[in-house]
Amino acid sequence: MKILKYASRTISLLLIFIHFSCVNEPLEGDFPQDDGVLNIEEGEFRANVGIGDFSTGFAVGVLSNTDLLTITGTVPDTGESIVLTIENPGVGTFNITAGLGTQNSGVYIETNPENPFVSDGTFGVFGQLNITEFDAQNATVSGTFSFTGVRVVLDVDGNPVLDSNGQPTLETEEITNGIFNKIPYTTQDQGGGGTPITDEFFAKVDGVNFDAESVTTSLNTVAGVSVVKIVAVNELGEIIRIDIPEDLGIGTFAMEPLSDGTKLIGLFNPATVGENLTSNPGTINITRFNVFTGIIEATFEFTATDPLGQDPSIAEITEGSFKVDYISSPGDTVTSFTAFIDGEFFGPDSIFVGETIFNGLSRFNITAIISDTGQKMGLFFPTDIEIGTYEMTTNLIDGSEKFCQYTPEIGETITYISNPGTLTISDYDQDAGFVEGTFTYTALDLTAQDPEVYQITEGEFTIEF
Repeated sequence: MKILKYASRTISLLLIFIHFSCVNEPLEGDFPQDDGVLNIEEGEFRANVGIGDFSTGFAVGVLSNTDLLTITGTVPDTGESIVLTIENPGVGTFNITAGLGTQNSGVYIETNPENPFVSDGTFGVFGQLNITEFDAQNATVSGTFSFTGVRVVLDVDGNPVLDSNGQPTLETEEITNGIFNKIPYTTQDQGGGGTPITDEFFAKVDGVNFDAESVTTSLNTVAGVSVVKIVAVNELGEIIRIDIPEDLGIGTFAMEPLSDGTKLIGLFNPATVGENLTSNPGTINITRFNVFTGIIEATFEFTATDPLGQDPSIAEITEGSFKVDYISSPGDTVTSFTAFIDGEFFGPDSIFVGETIFNGLSRFNITAIISDTGQKMGLFFPTDIEIGTYEMTTNLIDGSEKFCQYTPEIGETITYISNPGTLTISDYDQDAGFVEGTFTYTALDLTAQDPEVYQITEGEFTIEF
């Protein structure tokens, strides 16, 4: 393998700079072409890795509902993998150099999936994929490929090896003579329940309104990490992009100035010649993040600068806000209800969701039962509830109350009531028929005749109605 000394740039991680483009099409121009004949068996996937051979019959493809094709070949004996990703696949030649405004890439995983060789154009490497056959009827794909992968050299403790200037050392690997024949692929929809919404995005750039003409969202997998990418473009061609790991959740978080494609980061492109400016510093406050419906709401701000220090430009991104749906074809919501009772797991086999009217107000009655033990838990709150945190009460007065009940054994014991307790609604979409939240409470006998007290903790629920 060739060793590159990385001395001219100040960087601590592999940084994928994206120059945005609107479409992903087969490359035009003169490229080496084969004769279209693949001399390997159906389902085979081969390549040369350096001076070694990569050959396997374990290869599969996945085509997402956004026309992103991922082909993975794996050698079970060594754990090696080659992963090819291409947008809008079809017969033709495609650039799989990462960092050119598409999700295209070539990846070689030697042993450590967290430090793969990537065809990252930021570091002067490139890749090419030629699809010779794309059979949509039989769901198979054939083609040839080659790319150069680059990564940071790590020591035995997993830390970057630095050169004499204190910068990370990079190494490359040549993947050549790649060929695959009639690899089967499956189609895959992403996400869960819910309904699409109209995406909203706004910010100010140096005090001037950034009114988005278009907002594009996608869910991508980078090195095993699911990342939501939100790209907004205004009429001047300026671009604001936010990358959010899908497991981030609700809260306030600091943005990173550098990313390997898996980090929380903000980017601004002023529609002029130059690199993207990235968040340094920056923060985002996520108030809604539902992986079932795909809806995210947040506010953000960041100072956009060149992370390599070569471009003196600075842009202040302020008053940022968005509400987007990153799942285009949601599927079914999974209803669930769990908790811990005095440290013991409560996992019901029956969950009932009903609506009742009290004092003219509609209310949810959620009942969860474990049939074998007779344990029952009830959660009650009004249907007009909003996202937020609420203190539980002990009984109904005017219909706006939120409370819980716990029965250790139906028909044998009394029912204990929440006092005190807390209910948090983390997401609620009436149009989609979906509510999600958490709860914790102390359950006791309100008549004070039974001294037994139960502690209910880590309560979580996802309900479709």
